[in-house]
Amino acid sequence: MQTAVTTFRRPGDQKVVELCAQQHFGDANYFRYWNSDERFNDRHDAVLFELLVDQELLEYDHRNGDWRVTQSIMASANDQNFAQNLGLRCQASIIDYTKSDKWIHADLSRQEFQKLAAETNKRGSNSNNNSNDNTPLWKLASPDSSSTAAEAVAALMVGPPTLEFASTNNPRKRRLFTNLFLPGGQLASGIRALLWMTVPAPELSIILLDWSSLLQGGSNVSALSQVALPILTSLVKFDIGQMRRFLFGQQVLMSSKTNGMDTKSKSSSSSDSSWSLLVLDRNDHALNVLKRKLEEPSVKSVAVLYGSSHCPDLHNKLVAMGFRATEKKWRTAWSVQESTTSASSSSSTIEGFASDGQQLQGQALPVLGAFVVFYLIIGALDWVGIVGDTSSSLIDSNYLDATLGVGLYLLRHVLLYLGLSKFLIDWTNNTDR
Repeated sequence: MQTAVTTFRRPGDQKVVELCAQQHFGDANYFRYWNSDERFNDRHDAVLFELLVDQELLEYDHRNGDWRVTQSIMASANDQNFAQNLGLRCQASIIDYTKSDKWIHADLSRQEFQKLAAETNKRGSNSNNNSNDNTPLWKLASPDSSSTAAEAVAALMVGPPTLEFASTNNPRKRRLFTNLFLPGGQLASGIRALLWMTVPAPELSIILLDWSSLLQGGSNVSALSQVALPILTSLVKFDIGQMRRFLFGQQVLMSSKTNGMDTKSKSSSSSDSSWSLLVLDRNDHALNVLKRKLEEPSVKSVAVLYGSSHCPDLHNKLVAMGFRATEKKWRTAWSVQESTTSASSSSSTIEGFASDGQQLQGQALPVLGAFVVFYLIIGALDWVGIVGDTSSSLIDSNYLDATLGVGLYLLRHVLLYLGLSKFLIDWTNNTDR
């Protein structure tokens, strides 16, 4: 997993802005880079950073109007446990935000953020808009606040919500059996309803159905996620640590793609949207601090350290300020070591696994084939069992047990479908097909 460091310059101006996209979890050396003087700090006159902290941890400098963190920061226990399960470290536990007077807090305080969220909720409750304006604060960090239950209901008939999003932007994607020129919406829904109860392991059949609705033939050969095969390989090998990293990486990639495609629409949405509150408003605050620092004659180079989800919008707004991206470098936040390679082999990033797909397929496909057969056998036994139990309940006129049995059967397979579809198929790929 890599993040970009983009250098911006403005024609006719000696001011330089370095936009550093950051992951909040990564290897220790990834974060230590920002603590180093020779590699990072000595190159900049000011370092503006993102950090939601309590007001009590900030100190105002009346000389130049800057806010600074006055105490060492540690990640929460939940974040540390999550990072430990992935074999990673937390950003807040390693980066020293109190390093020098160069380091300036360019984010809202936690109290300011909560106040803004409360005002947003109040505006939403006073309007006639019944959207997600009253979303609790803790849910705002999620790019998709829909519940698992809502996703499960949608999955029964129309597929994952991201598939419907893709169809809005590119209607050709939502077409089934394109060689027959049949529109895919209603036809796919009917076939889905039939498959859920008539075939063993229905989630695999329905994933293939949805996959076919994304394909248009030609040069495009699949809509598989870049990490689909590595995730399945790790599962087959019971390498839980490696699989966790792949799953986490896939979540980051999906979120990044969705947010990147949605930037323009979200930028034009009302200011009381959760996206505006979580990202756009904080970006505007950071840019206001940046503009003020650039006006100081002694400041020639400024680094902006913000999360990756913030950076597409920050990039666009820097361009609107007259800056041009002149250089881009990539830094590896973390990588995954393929256990089949020799000990001397270097670890590969998620993108690296995608590019080495042919080699990995040769190693993994036979094992994956055996796994699929085993999976289908289990699915067949489950299907035979539910058919037998449901038939017996109906013969005995025990309709409640029959209904509960069918409901639980559908629930477990729909949840399996949701989990598999999110990590195996690239629903958010906006390439013309």
